[in-house]
Amino acid sequence: MGAVSLEKQAAERSLWEHLKNDAEHRFELSIYKNTPIKRGWLNQKWKIETNKGTFLLKQYNRERIKKYDLDTIRIALRTQNRGFNHGVPCPELLEHGGELLHKTLNGELYTIMEFMEGNLIRAGNADSHQMKSLGSAIGKLHDLLNDGTLPPKKETMFNMPSFQNRIGYWNSVIAACDEKGLTELKPFILLQKEATSKLKKDFDNLTPGWCHRDLWMDNLLFSSDAVKGILDFDRMNYDYLELDIGRIIISGCLHNDTLNREAVHAFIEGYCHTNELSLERVIQSLRLVWYMESTWWISVIEHEGDPPKRFAHEMIWLSQHLSNLEEILAWKK
Repeated sequence: MGAVSLEKQAAERSLWEHLKNDAEHRFELSIYKNTPIKRGWLNQKWKIETNKGTFLLKQYNRERIKKYDLDTIRIALRTQNRGFNHGVPCPELLEHGGELLHKTLNGELYTIMEFMEGNLIRAGNADSHQMKSLGSAIGKLHDLLNDGTLPPKKETMFNMPSFQNRIGYWNSVIAACDEKGLTELKPFILLQKEATSKLKKDFDNLTPGWCHRDLWMDNLLFSSDAVKGILDFDRMNYDYLELDIGRIIISGCLHNDTLNREAVHAFIEGYCHTNELSLERVIQSLRLVWYMESTWWISVIEHEGDPPKRFAHEMIWLSQHLSNLEEILAWKK
């Protein structure tokens, strides 16, 4: 084992001991077992078994947290607890001194929440029962987020660029491909530009509101037929509700190169328990997710790991099928 790995392990052990001591003192816990959870980007998580039950301890990476506004995170955490209290399937956070985001003497930020049992499902593998349950839960969540407790903002997080601006962006990426000799990537960039050029008034009548903004399969836990937990509210903010809808549908229902029509319609049925959701709005949501995210994942900058590869696949598939989503999703008895 290299010196760097040993040094990293020592730093992780030191961090854990520091967090453990703070949590035990703050919450009068006796932690007798901890299991690291190797999921997520940079933030570290542990399943902890204590004298008061089983919880999840989540540490916020010092570098990553710089990209976030702490007041907005605190709003998201309070909203998560409000969701728990109103029947949204999400973990309850432990509070101390009126705070849900806790800070150690060394400046480490962390939360402790109920540990939720459930299974992760690979992207594209959610079935109709699971998507119906998820649709119902997301509809309930959207209702809660936009019940007037949180005031609307003047602007959404996604500042919609004009089609002309986006065409110019793809032209610059094509030029970068030529300069770097990225011949394998260039056809996918050309595909994004072509799909953009065919857009018309696809984004009229969107719904601004408070959203989760990170709804994909890695942030959800399921039983065999229902959603058990909606996780990671940290990116919650004011945006278009359609982005939540499109993101979870493409994440849950695109299996290889086939969009599971039955599962999409099951999501619509579940969502309609609390809100109206037409097939036309779902199609608009999928197009909007592509319009926002394609510049993130189809890029001359190489992304590491499996999730970015999955996201890139979703963007390529959407760019190939933007014009015939109506046909793909038409309900056939």
